Amino acid sequence: MAATFHLEIITPTKVLDKGQVEYLRAPSTYGLFGVLPGHTKSMIALDIGELKITSNSKDSYLSTSGGYAEITGDKVQILVETVEQSNEIDANRAKESADRAEQRMKDNQMDSVRSRLALERAKNRLRVSMR
Repeated sequence: MAATFHLEIITPTKVLDKGQVEYLRAPSTYGLFGVLPGHTKSMIALDIGELKITSNSKDSYLSTSGGYAEITGDKVQILVETVEQSNEIDANRAKESADRAEQRMKDNQMDSVRSRLALERAKNRLRVSMR
């Protein structure tokens, strides 16, 4: 059996206990980083992006809206506002969200930072939904 670590993904409304995993790739605010068993203890700020989890030699993908990763020896906790597994994302809804955000940016209907982040989250959900 390959070396593993325990992974939990925590949002304000749910806890996803992913159990023992072999690998995690996550988007930090400085770029992608990977976690293997024995990783140095760390606290890392997460950006909007895709989580890749390898468990039992199979990959799964999740969309996240940013947060923090706490790595402590044999356990990793991902603390995020939202998370969706690739097979649970409604691609049509994500596309509509992206279209709305783009229109708001063109019309200056809301502040540009908020619009840009909404567009980034929607595009990320679309990308991950295709996994």
